[in-house]
Amino acid sequence: MGEGKTSDVSEETTPATVLGRFAEPVFALDEEWRFTYLNEPAEDALGRNGDDLLGTAIWDLLPDQMVPTIRERFELAADTGEAVTAEEYYPPSDVWFEMQIFPAESGFSVLLSDVTEEVDRRTTLESRERALKDAYEIIADPDRPFEEQIADLLEVVRETVGTDYATLSRIEGGEYVFEAVAAPVDADVTKGDSIPLSATNCERVVETERTLVLEDIESDAPELAGRAGNVDLGISCYLGAPVFVGDDVYGTFCFYGTESRAEEFTDWQTAFVELLSGWVSSALDRRTHERELRDANSQLEAATEAGAVGTWEWDVSTDEIVANPSFAEQFGIDPDVARDGAALEAFVSAIHENDRERVEAKIQAAVESCGEYEAEYRVRNSDGEFRWVVARGHVDCDDDGTPRTFPGALTDVTERKRTEKELQASNERLEQFAYAASHDLQEPLRMVSSYLRLVERRYADALDEEGEEFIDFAVDGAERMREMIESLLAYSRVETRGNPLEPVDVGEVLADVRVDLQFRIEETDADITTGDLPRVVGDPDQLRQLFQNLLDNAMEYRSGEAPQVTVSADRSGGEWVISVSDEGIGIDPEDQRRIFEVFQRLHTQNEHAGTGIGLALCERIVERHGGDIWVDSEPGEGATLSFTLPAANDSET
Repeated sequence: MGEGKTSDVSEETTPATVLGRFAEPVFALDEEWRFTYLNEPAEDALGRNGDDLLGTAIWDLLPDQMVPTIRERFELAADTGEAVTAEEYYPPSDVWFEMQIFPAESGFSVLLSDVTEEVDRRTTLESRERALKDAYEIIADPDRPFEEQIADLLEVVRETVGTDYATLSRIEGGEYVFEAVAAPVDADVTKGDSIPLSATNCERVVETERTLVLEDIESDAPELAGRAGNVDLGISCYLGAPVFVGDDVYGTFCFYGTESRAEEFTDWQTAFVELLSGWVSSALDRRTHERELRDANSQLEAATEAGAVGTWEWDVSTDEIVANPSFAEQFGIDPDVARDGAALEAFVSAIHENDRERVEAKIQAAVESCGEYEAEYRVRNSDGEFRWVVARGHVDCDDDGTPRTFPGALTDVTERKRTEKELQASNERLEQFAYAASHDLQEPLRMVSSYLRLVERRYADALDEEGEEFIDFAVDGAERMREMIESLLAYSRVETRGNPLEPVDVGEVLADVRVDLQFRIEETDADITTGDLPRVVGDPDQLRQLFQNLLDNAMEYRSGEAPQVTVSADRSGGEWVISVSDEGIGIDPEDQRRIFEVFQRLHTQNEHAGTGIGLALCERIVERHGGDIWVDSEPGEGATLSFTLPAANDSET
């Protein structure tokens, strides 16, 4: 250690005497950017003999694409007199270097570190986060047609797993039908084509109802290699998952390439495909139910046009109802009797006992107010069957307010209710899938973190500082991905798992949040001030999540001093405008809309931790409450996040 090549100088202190003690790659340049010293590790790292480089300008060594960036970093070090870091890819050695540039009186000293593994890990994590973000933006876009969503998802996953082909198939009568295709431009397969299912690898997916992973079909499943689909398209690797509608296999969501893979499909890639095949299954299931609902509505409209809607007119003074045959049959009353007039009680007695009191109260309220009437309830028809109906009407009154007549119409909504129940069950299955997918994605991440920590403990003596740092990077990446999955799940459940809205004391909610964030508040030495806070109509759990995200943001994006946070409220008509203000780093006006978008981050993970979903979740919670959310801020002047919530009737503050 300490030996290296140095130019002949007469000074008593040479680069060799100063830098020779370094075991890491290190070299020195004079003021003309020429090499004056390289140690042996530097020669190895640069792939050049030191004698050849001494006296040569560094620009003659570096590839052209590296020169502008590296020159800029050297000039910055010279101008500021401070050490500067640069991270660049060095093609001759196929290595990513971190260069630490130290200015000196006679030039520069440069310390090289091989950060290739770190860059590769970071690139992999960024690629996975980008794939999840792209996929979520596609499936969460309500204005994007389903066919376009599928086409875009196929492209995203094809790029992520690195295959030539991506298809969504439908299995129909023993045929494999290509419903959507992403493939090379010269590929001989298009949407609508079909081949026998027995000619494909997907037959095994359909039979087993399980994901099939083949890195090299020839060696992994030689019995499949000769199938016509593989031969005709030259398929050598395959990754496919089943797609379900209800309990039946609809088809496959699969990806395949023309070359066997040098590396295995990763567990993450497999989980990503399974996650999205599950979404495709749920979307197809939902479309099927929506189609059934449209058909039911069409049948109802046709029945209405044919006179199947019941109509009535109740003479309030005589307590007699005159009704058409459809109305009478719904209540199990002889149409002839109803045509001539029957007592209200005869109709009310046919209403389901669990609904009767509620319907009578609505009738009474409409009569007393001379107002509108609408009720949904069950009624026993002429066949003795209970059917769901919606009744709508209004009360006509004399000038002095005396009720006179009560006309209306009745619609049978039994099929709609049945379809709604089926849709609810479908949504519950979708939510169960989301939980399962979340668990399936998080378990491998937890396993990775656990084994890395086990390696760290068991081989602590064998790991140097850099090795420990690499393990920390990997564990941190897995943890961030787990947090992102949990945040996405919370975002997707705002509408489906919210509690009923009720009067809520915002002050009590905020007190609970401060308890939840007590460690964070003490850690940052934050000062949180609250004014008089109102009672609003809201979901207590979601409001707690809303305030927790906003206060956590205010503490995270502080300006370097102890955070100063203020929570205040102002009445505006039937709403309260609640504001959370801080004195932090602020937000550029051009970026203020972006902060409410999923995965839109204005800072790197190293600068400020987070998933990029927190404020998007806040916006969705506020929108569920019928409110708006916005930000007022300037860079360096703090930020005020404001949102509206409906005021509770008993609110007096």
